[in-house]
Order: sequence, then C-alpha cells, then structure tokens
Amino acid sequence: MLLSLIGYLFCLALGAWGFVTTGQLLASGNITATLDNLFLALFAALMGVTCFGYLAWRFYPALASAGAGAPAYALPDDPPYTDAHLPLFNKIWIGLLVLTAIEVVLAYVQIAGLLVMLVILLLLSVVKAGMIMSTFMHLQFDNKLLALIVVIPAVACILIMCGYFFPDSFRLVDLRP
Repeated sequence: MLLSLIGYLFCLALGAWGFVTTGQLLASGNITATLDNLFLALFAALMGVTCFGYLAWRFYPALASAGAGAPAYALPDDPPYTDAHLPLFNKIWIGLLVLTAIEVVLAYVQIAGLLVMLVILLLLSVVKAGMIMSTFMHLQFDNKLLALIVVIPAVACILIMCGYFFPDSFRLVDLRP
C-alpha cells in the first residue's frame, strides 16, 4: 500500500514537473530558440499528459471500467488466455514467421530502390510489432483508453526523436569524401 502511494505521488510530481517545465519554456518565449528547448518542452508536456492521464484512469471509476462493469485489467485468477487460444497463438506465430521470411528475402533481393525497400521493411516491422503487442502483451483485452494513454505519447516521442536526430543525419552527407 505504501509503495503504491509513493508511486502515485511520484507520478503526480513527474506530471507536475512536465507541465511546469513546459509552461516556463512557453512563458520565456524561447521555446523554439534551440532544438533542445523544443525537445525538452515537448517531452515534458508528454510526460505531464501521460502521468496525469494514468492517474485519471486509475482513480476515476468511469475511466477505470470498460463501461459494462468489466475490470480494467485481468485479475491474476482470470487469465486472458486458455488452451482454447492455442490456435490463435499458432496463427500469430505463422504470420510472424511469414513476415520475417518476407523481410529476409527483401533484404537480399533488391526489387526496388533503397528508399522503397526501407519503407516496406519498416511497415512490415510495424505490423509485426502490432501483432506481438496485441496478442502476447495482452493489449487486445485492455481498456481502449489505457491503450490511448500509452500509444499517443509513445508515437509522439518517436516523432520528436526523429525530428531531433534527423538534422544530424544530414550532416553526414557533407562528411563523406
């Protein structure tokens, strides 16, 4: 009980830090002065939204239930999978095996330009990650609001990191002989 309280207080403090830091950068007017300030502001805002979103989901009963009185998470004595799910696991495993085989073939056989190949390989990897997360991480049985609280900040962090690191990758073009 005490550890849960400490965790909730830490999450509250982290969320408050996120919003306060973003507010300070916005008030100072130099949020776009450097890429570091922009990255810090976006990361802090996402941290605040994620932490307060979790706390709202955890303590607001209408958000914590799936609407029909269902629990927001699977109880330990009520596993989401039984032996009846083995055909599903086999289908997912075969699907992952086929997608991996396609990726390996595409890596060795160039059917298009480099950019097209990278886009195809990245899309196949995203599909595989979605299959793994929804089935083996039990996300398909979770509350949809909880999934949004996790997915939206994760996608935003990925986009922020891409925007943060891509300008450095363009420098490499000038460094090559």
